[in-house]
Amino acid sequence: MNKKLKIVLLTFGILFISYSIIAQTGILKAYKNPTTANDPNLKMNSRFFVSNLISPKIGDFVCYKYEDKFSGKQIRVHKLCGMENDIIEIKNGIVYLNEKNIDKEFEHIHFYQISKQEYDNIKLKEKISDENFAFMIAENNVRTTLEDLIAEKYGLTSKRVIDEKGKFDKTINEIFKHNWNKDNFGPLKIPEGKIFVIGDNRDNSEDSRYTGFINKSDIVGVVVGN
Repeated sequence: MNKKLKIVLLTFGILFISYSIIAQTGILKAYKNPTTANDPNLKMNSRFFVSNLISPKIGDFVCYKYEDKFSGKQIRVHKLCGMENDIIEIKNGIVYLNEKNIDKEFEHIHFYQISKQEYDNIKLKEKISDENFAFMIAENNVRTTLEDLIAEKYGLTSKRVIDEKGKFDKTINEIFKHNWNKDNFGPLKIPEGKIFVIGDNRDNSEDSRYTGFINKSDIVGVVVGN
């Protein structure tokens, strides 16, 4: 083995060991996003780094430990939308934190109900994948997920599907004991030691609205790159 090859192998060995140590301590660890819950800002199958050296703040994507009877132990990622003692409320699909609209700072995906012609036109012009969540609800009407910026571009903002206040959501009721739904929720004070997370793909995300509060101590780290 020549000297140059030895140096290269030694360098790679040092880097591998260094990254292994860093990953094990949580200082910097790589993850792959398995869902569409955070589209369009954290794409499905995208890879990102997470660090436990950063204090999470509102608007950050945070990874946290989660467990249920179906999937067992897992690491999930959602956007941090509320911390202990904050008041969170969703009114007509807009998230308010301590009475401040925090949705206007970020991009989201929502359900829109549009004509098939409108959908086919947008799908072609915006090169929307066949995997996009869309289904026929009438002979010429489609309910589909769209980025809000795309909906605004084509003048479809008024066609966003919003669950009206008072509409009953069984899962939300079982957790929070109120007749709330995903678009009209709260106001609710977040208890000590808890956080509240919501996905940016607002109508296709199993987040705190459906699973309850997350323990602050279960936060693994903050997403620092993707």
